[in-house]
Amino acid sequence: MPSRFDRAAAVTQYSVELAVVPFVASLLSLSKVQQALSAGGGGVTFPFPSGLPTLWTYVSLPGVAGTGTGTAASPTALLTVVPLLLVGLLVTSALEAGFLGALDGRIGHSGRGFTGSVEQFTLRMVGVNLVRTAVVLVALPFVVVPPLLVLALVAVVVLSYLTYGLPFVVVTQETGVVTALGRTVDYATDGGSYARFGFGHLVAGAVASLVLSVLARNAGVLGILVGAAIVAVPAVFVASYGLFVFRDLGGEQN
Repeated sequence: MPSRFDRAAAVTQYSVELAVVPFVASLLSLSKVQQALSAGGGGVTFPFPSGLPTLWTYVSLPGVAGTGTGTAASPTALLTVVPLLLVGLLVTSALEAGFLGALDGRIGHSGRGFTGSVEQFTLRMVGVNLVRTAVVLVALPFVVVPPLLVLALVAVVVLSYLTYGLPFVVVTQETGVVTALGRTVDYATDGGSYARFGFGHLVAGAVASLVLSVLARNAGVLGILVGAAIVAVPAVFVASYGLFVFRDLGGEQN
């Protein structure tokens, strides 16, 4: 049987049109686009795999500093920001659902396309993204106390590792978020293919981020467009490879 790498490469070749999804998703992350345009410099990030890798998966962005408490906490501001966040969550979840579900449909020859995957998996991906948000929120109380910053970083890395496989399990095993979370944690604690894929991507992503961070943060809009285009096809490969990993972990040999 061909290796996972070869199988993922083959799927990428006949699914290259799906590269438009990570490209568009990169540009729709308007807050990150704004951060990159105002940042400058460079950086490095250490990303675990994602069901929909985008430019921002591999770009180190500075935190939002200098946020005031007056306007930002006002009812008027909340009425504006909260709906936008909810819309962004829904759109991002729909894109990831369509992208990952369509790729899995091609791997499994089920005929499930992008639209069908959006219908089937979007609400579950909303749950997945809420779990991702919770991972970050867990560390926030520690960030405000400088001596505990290292503890916060360790907590984020550990929780990110334990949960990175969640969207892949949701799609490949067609299960709910709670059930998928339990299975994902089991795979993570067992190590094996889960650990190799996760940490392999972390190292490769860190190397890529050294270049992509400089490009996105220093070359303006053109740099962001070029960076999003560079990442688009590899994103299809990463997602395809991940689907093969989790299909094998779930007992389906393809």
